[in-house]
Amino acid sequence: MLVRGLGRVCLRGRWGAEGAKVGTGGLRGWCVAATSGQTVKLSPGPRQDEEGTSSFLLTRQWGLWSSAGYSTAAAAAAAVPSFPGASEPLKLNNISDNKGARRKRKRVGRGIGSGWGKTCGRGHKGQKARSGGRPRLGFEGGQTPLRLRLPKRGFHNPHKREYQWLNLYKLSSWIRQGRIDPTKLITMKTLRDTGVVGNKIKDGVKLLGAGHAKFNHKISIEVSSCSELAREAIEKQGGQVQLVYYNKLGLKALMKPWRFEVTPFPARPPPKLRYLFEYVGRLPEPDTPITK
Repeated sequence: MLVRGLGRVCLRGRWGAEGAKVGTGGLRGWCVAATSGQTVKLSPGPRQDEEGTSSFLLTRQWGLWSSAGYSTAAAAAAAVPSFPGASEPLKLNNISDNKGARRKRKRVGRGIGSGWGKTCGRGHKGQKARSGGRPRLGFEGGQTPLRLRLPKRGFHNPHKREYQWLNLYKLSSWIRQGRIDPTKLITMKTLRDTGVVGNKIKDGVKLLGAGHAKFNHKISIEVSSCSELAREAIEKQGGQVQLVYYNKLGLKALMKPWRFEVTPFPARPPPKLRYLFEYVGRLPEPDTPITK
């Protein structure tokens, strides 16, 4: 029987050219062209099936062709190769990249036969023929560029401050769960450490009044800003709210004191922001409220 493919069959260590008759120890047959993973029938053989012929699965291991006897019923359950699309085990000398994974670089200036010789596809002279010969970003040939033709809008506020918001209903929930002790002074470090506000506190925390109707805790709290509704709800229960100012450095020293060998001196707010705050923030973290 002829099997389509290339190569030769090795039967128990004996090589034979295509079409040559070989035999060793009861294994006899004709050498046929075959590739790894194909089934070859030889007659007669040591293991005969219903048709009176023996089947052999050709495999290739360590660069050698070999055959293993098995029945034709098991021919469908052929061994899976070591990796998809390969008929031999993975070795250092047959490892390669996938097709298209590496692209050859464009070699120019190597003669007219390559198609990219002499001017190398750049044409004759001019700005585009020079290395780095490109105008700056946004240059429109000398006319007024678009970025200058459009009008300006808005302004930059150098005193803008970004606060993290905290509503009373969430603060009340943390107190009921026991995460915050209402008998102690609640600072912005307390709010951050307990997780009631996020870690990224840019300029401070602002207390808002959502949930003011059900707020029934007497607390002392220091924040950067507070709404009138939240202040009224806290003072109604006998508590107090103090608006304190921290600059960027002072806020960092309050939140992460272990990063400072020497505690920085608290900074006063700039003149245009003084009306927003009542006190200068204290460092390190205080444990008692400010007495008026």
